[in-house]
This record gives sequence, structure tokens and C-alpha cells, in this order.
Amino acid sequence: MDASIWIGFLSIIGLVSWAIFKAGFTSSSTDVYGLILVIGGLITSMMVNCSLGDLKSAFIQFFSLFMPSNVPSPEEAIEQIIALSKKAQKEGGILALQSEETNFANGFLKKAVLVAVSTGESAETRRIMETHIRRVRVQRQEDANTFRTMAVLSPMFGLLGTLLGMVHVLQSMSDPTKAASGMALALSSAFIGIAIANAVCVPIAGKIRLNAMKETMVLDLILEGVLDIAAGKPPYLIEMHLATYSDKRQTENAATAAENVPPK
Repeated sequence: MDASIWIGFLSIIGLVSWAIFKAGFTSSSTDVYGLILVIGGLITSMMVNCSLGDLKSAFIQFFSLFMPSNVPSPEEAIEQIIALSKKAQKEGGILALQSEETNFANGFLKKAVLVAVSTGESAETRRIMETHIRRVRVQRQEDANTFRTMAVLSPMFGLLGTLLGMVHVLQSMSDPTKAASGMALALSSAFIGIAIANAVCVPIAGKIRLNAMKETMVLDLILEGVLDIAAGKPPYLIEMHLATYSDKRQTENAATAAENVPPK
């Protein structure tokens, strides 16, 4: 689980709450009409813009940001691949890994092993699994784009609320009480629209994009490891290959190599 997103969201809530309190417009910022206009308009627009499946996928990614990740780190993936390579070396190759029951990397490792066994060709295995990785990457991009679209639409509905509020103010100049409610709508709509865009949608889109880059890199690492195992390469050579995906692993290997150099 990425602690930064929890820290960030709690900080945003605290900062916005402090700003509302210090500005002294708590009642207008929480005006129910502005909230309904912005949130309701955003939901209906997104239903027109996206399919329900796309919205579901985007919000699954949103909530998954606050939970422990199913995607291993590069170091964890390397350790898993090395362990499997040692087993394959002892038990007769990649065929020995068919019975491995694992949900590692959301089942990608298991699928890569089965495809490698089924095809028996590294080129075909690579083609099939790279297609899978490409689909994952495209879907994550669409999830991020969903939140980017929300970031664009949210302030627009806030502006719409502002315009409606100002019209109400102009129509009620003779009655200060009615003019005040119109101003509340104008202020709350703009505030809510801008806050949703900049405090939620833009950061979430960026976080999904960043996680997608990390996920596809780990999937590439796993695929390369499985192909190396299928090719019968020894574990130490596989580790040298996969270490290029991890700066930490390369640093550790360099330190180990330096320690093993005999003194002159």
C-alpha cells in the first residue's frame, strides 16, 4: 500500500477545511445546490462520455490505490523468478513449474508459464504475453483518462453554477435575502468544481498513470524471466538479466562483486 496517497488526501482535507474556516464562508461552500449541480452534472456527463464498464474500471483503480497492491515490486518479482528457475533447474525444466499454484502479479506469472509450456516457442510466448501486457497498459491509460476528463468537466459545472447564481443575484437585487442565496450558489459551485478537479481528479489520474508504468515494467520483468527459464538459462544468469530492471538489485550485486574481488 502506498502511504503517500493517504498522507496526501488527509493533507488536502485538512488544508481545504482550514481554508474554508479562515475564509469564513463555510455555509456558502457547503451549499447543497452547488454540490448537487457539480456532482450530478459530473456523473451524468461521464455516463455519456464513457461506458459503464469504463467507469467501473476507473473507480476500481481509484479505490485500489488505498489498498495493498497486488503488483509486486521488481525486487519481489526477481526473487520469485530466481526461486522458480532453481526449481526448474533441479526438476527438469519449465515443465516442472506447471503445477505451481500462484496468484503472483494477479496470476500473470502462472499464465506466462502455462503459455511458455503450451507453445514451446519463445517468440510465440513473447507475442501472446506482450499482447496481454499491452492490453493492461491501454486499460490503465483509459482509467487515467477518465479522471482527466472529470478534471476538465468539474470546473465547467462549477462555472455553470456560478453563472446561474449570478443570474439569481441580478434578478433579486431588490431582496437582499434572495440575492444572498444566489451568491451562495455561485461561490459554492465554483469552489466545489475547482476542488474536485485539483484535489481529486488530477492527482488520481497521475497516480494511476504512475502505477501503470510500474505495473507494466514488472510484467515485462516476469515475462523475461519466464522466457529465460524456458530457454534453460542458469539462475545466476537470469538474475544478472533481471537485475537490470532494479536499481536496488544492481547496487546490491555490484557491492557483492566488490566484496568478492581478491585483494592485490
